[in-house]
Amino acid sequence: MPSPDCSPTRNRGGVGARFATAIATSIAMLLSPGSALHAHGVDTDADTVVLQLDVGEGRSAGLAAMWRDLQRQPDNADAAASYANRALQRYAVGGDARYIGFAQGALEPWRDDLRPPLAIWLLRGRILQTQHQFAAAGADLDRLLATHRDAVEGMLLSADAWRRAGDLGRARARCAGVALAGYPLPALHCAGDILMSLGEPEQAFATLSQVHEGPAHGPPTLRQWMLTVAAEAAAAAGKSPQALELYQRALAIPGASIAMHASYADLLLAQGHPEKALVALASTPDPDADALLLRRAIAAKRLDHADRHELRERLRERFAEGERLGTAALHWREQALFALKIDDDPDTALGYAKQNWAVQKGPEDASLLLAAARAAGRPEAVDIINNWRKQQRTSEF
Repeated sequence: MPSPDCSPTRNRGGVGARFATAIATSIAMLLSPGSALHAHGVDTDADTVVLQLDVGEGRSAGLAAMWRDLQRQPDNADAAASYANRALQRYAVGGDARYIGFAQGALEPWRDDLRPPLAIWLLRGRILQTQHQFAAAGADLDRLLATHRDAVEGMLLSADAWRRAGDLGRARARCAGVALAGYPLPALHCAGDILMSLGEPEQAFATLSQVHEGPAHGPPTLRQWMLTVAAEAAAAAGKSPQALELYQRALAIPGASIAMHASYADLLLAQGHPEKALVALASTPDPDADALLLRRAIAAKRLDHADRHELRERLRERFAEGERLGTAALHWREQALFALKIDDDPDTALGYAKQNWAVQKGPEDASLLLAAARAAGRPEAVDIINNWRKQQRTSEF
């Protein structure tokens, strides 16, 4: 297994991969055995600790101690799952791609196991998602659900995997399974994600805004995930004030992922506030993570900031490093944004956006492809999205 060296690195994963990890981590915490999430998804025991991470220097020390324990008992499924889960949490919040390798190494004894322990199986699916192997993740999680029919976390993870793989029929079936299992609020937000993928953010926002008008309830990670889904729907529906308020509520909850910070910065940039975006990005745990560095560079260019050239060149180096490491596919979305927003090269942006769309089909990926097509004067590229959405509206699982 790889050694958990926690020194700084420039090898940061893309925001798409981190988004899947962040949401999966939240779901894992809120639906794990012993959590206090009840039938309506809102009641919680005040004494239950849903998620507790080390802080400061203790974060590295805590993971190192878990590593030492795991080395003494590498076949201990509970120890391996705890370590891998913590490593993926660290990846979601900090963006250091080595933590994916640490998690993967911890699960190595069960790599080819057809029926591993449930926690290991769920983590295996999450890792596949961080590597943009969405269909493989969905298939593995579906095999899990054939054995563990009441594994709600597996349903939500499978829904997210199939949605990003572009199979909304399977994703809808999993969201329905969550509702039937007695978790209507997570199921509702699961369905909201699908509506946004179909290009119907207004309907998603109209539905989810009713849920978030009342007081906050539930475990922090559950609230953060649901607020983020609602914020993204509001932003896509053009409801900027509501989106801003929802993002701020989500970010006020400890443990916000890099993906969430990036989405919030995107909203500020779309509102024409690059200076606010720079301030918000500077206060994140790791402003130099790829996705956040990219937003800083976009904001700096709009402001004609003195750092704009240095930020641009640092991003070029990151992309070149991804090419050398063979991880370029994890950065196609970022490279498309870079070409579109920084290099003013819509043709190159469209090429990367098409490559990215072939891998992942979230609403943000569709928006990027549409923006690049319009900027490049290639209206025929819009048909890629329209035809896919038409097919998905009539698909069934």
